Amino acid sequence: MGGNLSIILSPKITLDLGAEQRFQTAQKINGIKNSELRSIPTISAGSTYSINQDTAVSVSASLGGSSAAPDAIFGLSLWKKF
Repeated sequence: MGGNLSIILSPKITLDLGAEQRFQTAQKINGIKNSELRSIPTISAGSTYSINQDTAVSVSASLGGSSAAPDAIFGLSLWKKF
């Protein structure tokens, strides 16, 4: 479960914020328990800048994960309308 919020800062710039909570259930492989129930919280932020009517650039970051598997994702996207 989670939520996202997009804020229009100007006609060319948006700010995107998000939060998510995931759960991983315990697993068994060949009858052997190899993981526990884990809570995996994640927060994200990003921004999009519209260069013109056909082109935009977006940057984003997502941080989270459990203490056993921390996670960070960074992104840069170029959007082009055809």
